[in-house]
Amino acid sequence: MQDGASDVRSSTGLRADPPSADQSDDCSSPSPRITVITPTYNVAAYIGEAVDSVLCQTFREFEYLVVDDGSTDRTVEEVRERMADDQRLRLIAAEHGGSANARNLALRQAKGEFIAFLDGDDRWRHTFLEQQLALLESVGSNVAAVFARSRVISESGRVYAFRWQRAGRYDFDDMLIQACPPRCGSSLLIRKASFDVAGEFNVQKTAAVDHDMWLRIQRDSGMPYFWGNSAYLLDLRVRPGALSRDHRRIFEERDIVARDYSPALQRYPAAMAYVRAAVFAFRAGQEDFALRWARLARQAGFRSLAADTYGWRLLGWSALPSSGRRLLRWCNSQLRALLGRIARAPGGLQR
Repeated sequence: MQDGASDVRSSTGLRADPPSADQSDDCSSPSPRITVITPTYNVAAYIGEAVDSVLCQTFREFEYLVVDDGSTDRTVEEVRERMADDQRLRLIAAEHGGSANARNLALRQAKGEFIAFLDGDDRWRHTFLEQQLALLESVGSNVAAVFARSRVISESGRVYAFRWQRAGRYDFDDMLIQACPPRCGSSLLIRKASFDVAGEFNVQKTAAVDHDMWLRIQRDSGMPYFWGNSAYLLDLRVRPGALSRDHRRIFEERDIVARDYSPALQRYPAAMAYVRAAVFAFRAGQEDFALRWARLARQAGFRSLAADTYGWRLLGWSALPSSGRRLLRWCNSQLRALLGRIARAPGGLQR
């Protein structure tokens, strides 16, 4: 795109780079099967790798919308450098409003039958779309989305861990009790029709954006299931200082999710919604959340807690005195630091 090209503005207030003559001709072609959406904000060091991982997919019938959320670094320039080589890529610029707002802006323009989100600092394996689409089309129309397993990578891109979840069907209870099995938005392929009833991402949320959306889709869309893929198709970059490391904000929003959605549980007592949350809070040293959630979780009864692996962990953390919990956290942090040095992950291993 030439520097002198004028901006194209829509009623939503966002700005999209205008298409070239070739791109304009392409608008008359059939709609792509998949719309890939990447929300970005100051990820210049990683966005090129993310975009390249999409453009090199073995499945080719997609459009790619990158929404820049008001970056102040070279994120936009990195994206524009790649636009000339692939007409499926389009840049949408918006004022800074958060990842939920950026995703909503792209969803309103999406033409695909399926939606995939990739965060600007993650990357896909080259068969991500091909394998995910094949799985989603094989499991039935009542499955709203499929999600893949992840490899965890450091800031430099080195793989140092694997995030496993069982393959197969997940219902609403699984999604809430197991604290969002897809782990992150970059792991999913979703039927676009599921958003028609569930609505858009909640712009008031910053740390539980994904979990809130997936629960609403399962509860409201008429497609009550998600499906776990057994393949490792996502490289999830975990870096110190990222939003996902803001524990306080995570727990504040996790509290709201448990309160709002636990009454809709069918197979579990509502108190089970607090079990994993309490364990995660104990680990992070957020004792006020941890102790309150542990009290709520114990209302599920010993039998329910004993049937859940995290229930046993909750009982163990709760049985320790505060000094014992501090010691356990210190030991865990030292172990992560040691493993981080072995894996050459600066800052140690991050959860």
